[in-house]
Amino acid sequence: MSTTLQARVFLGLNCAFSTASGILLLVLPETLSEILFIEPASWVPLVIQGIGLGLVIFALDLLLMTLNSFVTRLEVMLIVAADVAWIVASIAFALLAMNHLTETGILLIDIVALCVAVFAIGQFLGARRITPPSSKASVTSRDGYVIASVRRAVAAPVSAVWKVMNDHPGYAEVASNLSKVEVLSGDGIGMQRRCYGPKGEHWTETCDAFEVEQSYGFTIHTDAPDYPYPISDLKGRWSVTPVGNGAEFAIDITARPKGNFLMRLLFLLAAKKQFKGVLVQLADRWSERMEREARA
Repeated sequence: MSTTLQARVFLGLNCAFSTASGILLLVLPETLSEILFIEPASWVPLVIQGIGLGLVIFALDLLLMTLNSFVTRLEVMLIVAADVAWIVASIAFALLAMNHLTETGILLIDIVALCVAVFAIGQFLGARRITPPSSKASVTSRDGYVIASVRRAVAAPVSAVWKVMNDHPGYAEVASNLSKVEVLSGDGIGMQRRCYGPKGEHWTETCDAFEVEQSYGFTIHTDAPDYPYPISDLKGRWSVTPVGNGAEFAIDITARPKGNFLMRLLFLLAAKKQFKGVLVQLADRWSERMEREARA
């Protein structure tokens, strides 16, 4: 069972509550201002809508974390800190504005703070159970590109690792975003392979770098009619280096998202949550096979 399960359950509950609350604040600002305040000022509905928008954005981040089975302890604890800040701000606001709030308004603020406290406690306890994966993944951005990498040490010699790395059809068995990989032609530089997504979509990739028992690279042809990702340029590099009696392999992906600044920013935010999980899962599955075959 994933060590992130409990944390993600409470992140999901927090996400649902934040989404519902945010939509309510966005849709009914005037009604809520009358419920909360004895004599609401004209600017109160606008502030309520601003808080609602913030909650919806917060909920989107929670959703991505909930779907990421490799969410980190730090990421969860940052959400806990945000929830605690909400609770403290709610208490301070209720005390300072007590003479301007209705009894119903104070009660609603208290109920929301109590719910957030439950989420914070559940997330905190869940975060304590999270153990970091053996595979080390990172996602960064530079000059308009997203760089995603994963590294994994394995108890297998370079020759065994390289053999598994070059089993291109077998790559689909460890990559969760692929259903099939087939070699079309060639070997080494210039080799062509076709990859299929889970829904049957497919695209070709061309090997543009190759050093025996060291590394190889592919350029992914994202101009395919049914290529499923909003990426204009994409390259991947797979490498292996000896480490003591074993080895370490690495996967480095460089992607240039399509669209304007906002679309690229949204892609980066999603990539930081999802790419790590995909790469860690891939590396874990790959290392299991490499070590198993090395023992055979």
